[in-house]
Amino acid sequence: MDISKSEKLKQHFSTRVTHQARHLLDLWRCLHDDQWQHERILDLLQANEKLLRFAQRFDSPKYIQIATQFQSTLAGIENNNHPSSEQLKTLNDLMLQLSQGVLRRNDQGNQAEKMIVVKKPIYMALNDSDNAIQLAQQMEYFGLRAELFSNQDDLNHAIGKRHPLAIIIDIDFQEIDNGLTIIAQHQGVKEAGSMKTAVNPMIPVLFYSSHCMTLKQKLQCLRLGGISSFESLAPQAIITQLESLVNLVPEQPFRILIVDDSKSQALFAEKALNAAGMITEKVTDPMEVWNVLESFQPEMILMDMYMPGCNGVELAKVIRQDKHYINIPIIYLSGEEDKERQLAAMAEGGEDFLTKPVDPRHLLSTIRTRGARARELSQLIARDSLTGLYNHTHILKALDEQLKVAQRNNTSLCFVMVDIDHFKQVNDNHGHPIGDDVIKNLALFLSQRLRKTDFIGRYGGEEFAIVLPNVSLEDAESIMNEIRNNFSHLLHGGLAAISSTFSCGIALHRGQSSNELIELADQAMYLAKRDGRNCVKVCPAKD
Repeated sequence: MDISKSEKLKQHFSTRVTHQARHLLDLWRCLHDDQWQHERILDLLQANEKLLRFAQRFDSPKYIQIATQFQSTLAGIENNNHPSSEQLKTLNDLMLQLSQGVLRRNDQGNQAEKMIVVKKPIYMALNDSDNAIQLAQQMEYFGLRAELFSNQDDLNHAIGKRHPLAIIIDIDFQEIDNGLTIIAQHQGVKEAGSMKTAVNPMIPVLFYSSHCMTLKQKLQCLRLGGISSFESLAPQAIITQLESLVNLVPEQPFRILIVDDSKSQALFAEKALNAAGMITEKVTDPMEVWNVLESFQPEMILMDMYMPGCNGVELAKVIRQDKHYINIPIIYLSGEEDKERQLAAMAEGGEDFLTKPVDPRHLLSTIRTRGARARELSQLIARDSLTGLYNHTHILKALDEQLKVAQRNNTSLCFVMVDIDHFKQVNDNHGHPIGDDVIKNLALFLSQRLRKTDFIGRYGGEEFAIVLPNVSLEDAESIMNEIRNNFSHLLHGGLAAISSTFSCGIALHRGQSSNELIELADQAMYLAKRDGRNCVKVCPAKD
C-alpha cells in the first residue's frame, strides 16, 4: 500500500523534529562551559523556536509543550545572562524530558513517541572479518549501525565523504601500524610514528589490537583521538563505550549548599555557580542549615569559617556525625589566611580551603573536581560492581522514594522483576565468564532501551528489578516484551556465542506497600516461568 502524501510529509517533519531536538541538546551542553554568554543564549532561543515550528507542523504535543515552556523560561534569562537555581531546575528538567524516550502513549493513537535515534554510522575496519560481522550484528540490537570496510581506499573515501559517529579500527589494519597511520591522516597528524598529538581530533576512535599493546602504542592511540583501546572484540565492552557517545541525556547539575552569614559573599558564590549551570541554595544563618540539608539534599557544601552562633568547623563536625552526610564534600571559603588554621579546619571534616576573595574560575574548578569525585564515590557505593546498575539496597530505596512521589502526585508506577532463564545451565555448560557476559549484556540492554528516569537494579544473582514511574501497565508490558524479544536474539561470549532469554513479571502500584508490590511482581514472574519461560506476565489487577 502506497504511503499518502500527507503521511510522507508527517514522516519528514518527524525526522526534522528529532534532528532539531538533538541540535538543541548539543547547544545546551555547551552553554554552561561558555558561562551563559548572551550570544549562546540567542543561539539556544533560535534553535528552540525552530524546534517549536517543526513540532507544530508535525503535530507533536509533547515537543510543543517542552519547546513552549523552554522558550518562556529562557526568555526570562536573556537580559541578565545568569539563570537562577529555579530557572536551572526547570530548564534541566525540560532537557531531560527532551532527551529521553517516552513509554506513555500519546493522545492521537496507540503509537508511543519514538526515541531520538542515532543516524550517523560507525565505521569498522578490522582484519578479523568474522568477528567484525558478528559485532556489527550485535550493535544493531542497540540501535547502532555499522559499516564495514575491508581496504584502506574504501575507508578513506567514506571518511572523506562523511564523518561517522566513531571509527573502530585495527591498529594493524592490512599491515603493521597502518591503522594508526590512517587515523593520523584524518586527524591532522602527518606521521603516526612521530608521537604528535592531534589538534582538535574530529572523530572519536576505538583502537583494537589482536596482540598486547605496548605503552608506546597506547600513547599513540590516545594522541590520535582514541577514546579506548581494546585487545578483545567483546561486544558488551565496545557497545558500552559507543553508548557514551550517543547518550543524549544531559548530565544533572551539581547541587551546592552555600553557608555564609555575609549576604553579599553568598550572592557572589551563587551567581558564579549558577552561571556554570549549578543549582544552589543559600543559608545566611548557620542554625538553619539542618532543615535545608534535609530538603535540598546537596552534593557539596561551600561554607564560611567564621559565623555568629556556630563556626564552620563546629558545623562540619555536626554534619559529619550523621551517616547520611558523612561523604558529602565540605569546602571552606573564608578570609582566614593562616595556613595552620586552614589545615586544622580541614582536619575536622573539610576537603578543601579557599581564601577570600576567590577567583570565580578557581572556585568553579574546585567545585567541579570535588563534585565529580563525590559522584564517582556515590556511584561506587550505590552500584553493583558487575553491571553498573543499582545494587539491591539502592533499587529498593529508589522504589520507596518513587512510591512516595507517585502517591503525592497521584501518578502511576509499575514494578518489574526479571529473571534470566536456565542461568545455572549457562554457568555449568559454558562457564562463569560467559554467565557474567549474559548478565552484563542484559544490564546494558535494559539501560539502553529504558528511559533515563527509570530505575534499574540487580536484585541478586541473575535477577533484576525495575521501577517505571508514570507508566501504564499496558505500556510497561509492551516495552518489556519488546526488550525480551530483542534480547533473545543477542549473542553472548564471542565466537563461542550462545543466546539467552528471560522471564518477566510486572505489577501496577495500586496503593500497596513496597513489599506487597515486590511480592506481586515476583508472583507474576514465577507465572512466566511456569508457562514456559521467555515471556512477560502481568499481575492481575485488584480493584
